[in-house]
Amino acid sequence: MRPKLQRLLSRPSSLDLLRYLVGIPVSKGCSATARRHRGAAGRVRITCRGYASAATAAREVVDDQHNESFELRDLTKAWGGFPHESIQPSPQPSRLPATQSHSIALAPATKVKRVYGAWDESLWTHDELDYQSSLDKPPLPGKGRLLDLDTYKQDMRLWGVMLEYRKRVYGDHGVLTFLNALTQRGVLIPTNGALADRFWVTFLDLGFRNHGVLRRVCQYANHILVTQKRRWSKLYAYVVRFFLANGDPTAASTWHMRLFKDHPPNSLTFAEMCRHVIIYHGDSKVLKTIYRKNTHRNVYAKVIPLLCQRENFKAALDWHYFLLRNGDVPKSSKVVEPLIHFLAVYKPNAAVEVTQSLVAAGVSFAPNLSKELNDNTKISREIMNVMHGETLNITAKQYNDGLGARWFATRWVSLDIAINAIHALGVQEIGPLSLQAIALRDPDPKSVTARINQLKTLGISISPLIYSRAIEHFASKGLSRYLEGLLHCDQHPDAYQDARLQEELLASFARNGDWDQYHRTLQIRSLAAWSPSSERWNLRLRAEMTLGHQKEVERILEHMRDEQIFVKSKSIAHLLATRLRRRRHGRGPMNVPGETNRGRQNDLNTVIRMLIGIMESGNYVPVIYWREIIRRLGMLGRVDDVRSVSLFLTTWYAPQQKFPLSRPSPYHIPSQVPTSHPLHPLRIIFGIPFQRAVVEWGFISSLRPKPNHSLDPRREVIPVFDPFLPKVTAGITLLKLLSQRGVHIDGPTVRKALFNRLITYYGPGRSDRKYNRWGKIAMQGKLSMAARQIDDALEGAYFSSTDLPRLVDAISRRRWVRVEKKKQRRLAKPHVQRKVFEGKLPFDGRLLPGSDQVMYSQVW
Repeated sequence: MRPKLQRLLSRPSSLDLLRYLVGIPVSKGCSATARRHRGAAGRVRITCRGYASAATAAREVVDDQHNESFELRDLTKAWGGFPHESIQPSPQPSRLPATQSHSIALAPATKVKRVYGAWDESLWTHDELDYQSSLDKPPLPGKGRLLDLDTYKQDMRLWGVMLEYRKRVYGDHGVLTFLNALTQRGVLIPTNGALADRFWVTFLDLGFRNHGVLRRVCQYANHILVTQKRRWSKLYAYVVRFFLANGDPTAASTWHMRLFKDHPPNSLTFAEMCRHVIIYHGDSKVLKTIYRKNTHRNVYAKVIPLLCQRENFKAALDWHYFLLRNGDVPKSSKVVEPLIHFLAVYKPNAAVEVTQSLVAAGVSFAPNLSKELNDNTKISREIMNVMHGETLNITAKQYNDGLGARWFATRWVSLDIAINAIHALGVQEIGPLSLQAIALRDPDPKSVTARINQLKTLGISISPLIYSRAIEHFASKGLSRYLEGLLHCDQHPDAYQDARLQEELLASFARNGDWDQYHRTLQIRSLAAWSPSSERWNLRLRAEMTLGHQKEVERILEHMRDEQIFVKSKSIAHLLATRLRRRRHGRGPMNVPGETNRGRQNDLNTVIRMLIGIMESGNYVPVIYWREIIRRLGMLGRVDDVRSVSLFLTTWYAPQQKFPLSRPSPYHIPSQVPTSHPLHPLRIIFGIPFQRAVVEWGFISSLRPKPNHSLDPRREVIPVFDPFLPKVTAGITLLKLLSQRGVHIDGPTVRKALFNRLITYYGPGRSDRKYNRWGKIAMQGKLSMAARQIDDALEGAYFSSTDLPRLVDAISRRRWVRVEKKKQRRLAKPHVQRKVFEGKLPFDGRLLPGSDQVMYSQVW
């Protein structure tokens, strides 16, 4: 071993050889032997010691070989068809900057070292790298370059390192230098792997800015295909998608015809190309033309989900039908579900058509994809019993829960015998009464859990009713007090299925201070929800609302907000039903002695504050509830509050490009749903009834006389004539602000509302509403003032430029005739008593917009 080790130590190191090749003088004592040692983290490191060796002789031999090779090598030899070219700008440069070119997909810098293997720029200094990569210049005498040696001529990793440096330092000129060098020397770059991608993408990046270079790159690719029968599979996709994404359909079509025959894309590459063009809003028309000329039909899963994610459902629908017509169908229901879900909500007819098109195309998805695997594979014994019954003419056995409870309650037979007996009879499930009887025989939680496990072992399941689940839950958790109270409770098990009854009992228990039953009922009701904790807190919240404990309600809401507990729509509806004052249909809220006030504790102020807090905590407040809030504010003459609440709601529901806030996802509306759509939240809140009402509220609130507290409040206030007209266009101003925030405003509705007010004040007849009679007195002789105010608010000469008195008189007379006829028809019908709002809202969460709810005062 000693002579071998000595010979190994006497050899020149590889580092010395590299120093010599790049032109660095090597001292006689620089030849080093390698010494291995372990550093931190267990990594093996190599250090060197200087030794005198025979490296000098080796260096002299290598020098002679280098000089001879430089003299014999012809560096000016080039292929035919690859002329030497300088950098010339393309006549049609890309619209995108080079750093954002859609064709570039180089590996990250952290992966460069793995792509280039052992070669790394750190092996040389800047001057050495500059000399080694200057392939457009002849080498200096006596100073060799690695890429000029036959040993490294085909080392593509070394070529890659030098190309990377040249591109970084010299830009396009450096890339062109290497392209010329490769073609002149006959070096063929790789066509597979990450190293190949870096070469091709670098050259194509230059070609996209210089179309002459692009033609050379494609000629180079053809040469590799002819000589070595190999191709870079991404060439077609990179070139065609670049021109499509940059809005040059003519060039895209030209390069498609030029490359498709010799460099066709594979199915995956073509699908990614289509996705890339869609991402960067490329020319879809030319892309569809190119798609028809290809045979690949796997684009559906790449395009449709992307368009739905971008909320471009119109384009998704167009591509859906186009792809189906060409035999490109989705392979999974998850691909098409986003499109169908959107259409089902906003365009039901289109959703039906999409579903029918999938059926016509022969697409069939599993009917139970949304269920769990156990639900798909599990076959219960009851099903087996039915199957065997059909085969052997034996009907499935029906279990009588009342009779079974009496059987289990019998003391003269043990529970083991009783359970085995019903098992022998083929019973598959026992009801809540039977389970109650079993638990009463031995009410210890551990014993009850053991009996339930015994039943399940024998294949006998317990009823899914809440009462049975509560017994199992209390027993498994060891809640003996709750279990004992449940077993001895006088409520029938079916009563626990009635959610409304249980909530009423919950409020009753809280009112009477029966906290054991209160907390037990909370636990039982929470078992019926997918989130027991959320259900418990919502039940507590509704119970406190029913009892009218305002401070406790606010404390629970604050806790739910801090813990991010979901506030259910039922709880929000209960808040409005219990907190808002009663009101008659078409009338404002009633004044309740001792409860009605105008401060912070006003019912509307309290509800608005709570709803805003619920929204800001990330919970969803159904938009239809805001309609009742705004209606009440308007009826009370609080036009300024109507304005504040309306503008607040637009910041949550307006199109995102107008208010790019980071809103909670429940309030996100697809951007392609116009605000005029009947199901858009802004349309539901600020629909035609609101627009008609807010215009009239502006008149009514301004003309309503201010109460004189020095007079007896029991007497009617007599308005005093004022020569000046207060501002009556607050409603029109608000509609203008809403329009600027994306709300669709119906012009004819606004015009009709304005004439309703003018006819009320200047037409014949006497209104039965006191505020209309006050307004008629205040508006006498001020029609021209009102017309000027309206025109100023509308920013045009609409009312003041016409003979408004004559127009109002003509319209009012025609309307008077219709009103009289309607009154006669109404008198001919039996009288129907109006309903009074008794604390329950005249709507629920399922009511769709468009219902006939009058939001404005009758004209007469």
